[in-house]
Amino acid sequence: MAIPLLTHQPVRKLNSSIAAGDADIQIHGWDSTGWFWHDIMPESHETAVVLRRLNKAPAAFQGTCRVLGTPLFEFQTTAYDLTDAGLAIVHLDGAPIGALTVLPAHRRPRLRNEFAFGFVAHLSFLDGLINAESELTIHDYVDHLVRTEQTSTLVITVETACPQPDASIVLSTYLENLSIAMLQWLCANDTTAES
Repeated sequence: MAIPLLTHQPVRKLNSSIAAGDADIQIHGWDSTGWFWHDIMPESHETAVVLRRLNKAPAAFQGTCRVLGTPLFEFQTTAYDLTDAGLAIVHLDGAPIGALTVLPAHRRPRLRNEFAFGFVAHLSFLDGLINAESELTIHDYVDHLVRTEQTSTLVITVETACPQPDASIVLSTYLENLSIAMLQWLCANDTTAES
């Protein structure tokens, strides 16, 4: 089955802490309520606050974050720096409402062959984040994406229905900002490890 991939434009004006090869970023988003993939094109990168918090945690972060200039929603976030990728889970009011993974271009040679399976398996353990019937669709898309797009940094986000109606747009903005902050964090961790 051919899976149509979304077309993307490179994200511009990124922080200099991102390696040159990692600046071509493709962000793919799954909407669990509508069962579709969509393009995410970040307009701004207000990552300083999140990045400062991530930088204090060399391998994992757990804390509360929010998007500046938006209605007050505090997202409980857990982020991990794994060998081949970054992974974050976002909760609101105790329920999982979003997840993302960041696959930096410079880490692609380390990417596990079974990455798509592991990502979807992890999502399936977060009750309510994805529907069991959508697991194969998400797996096939992610697997096809990592096999065909070998040179770009990939970000894959998953969102579900928010308990508060105004939270959905804020969540999308937060996931965009978190993905860029995580890429900066992963690159900084790799630079530190090399020195």
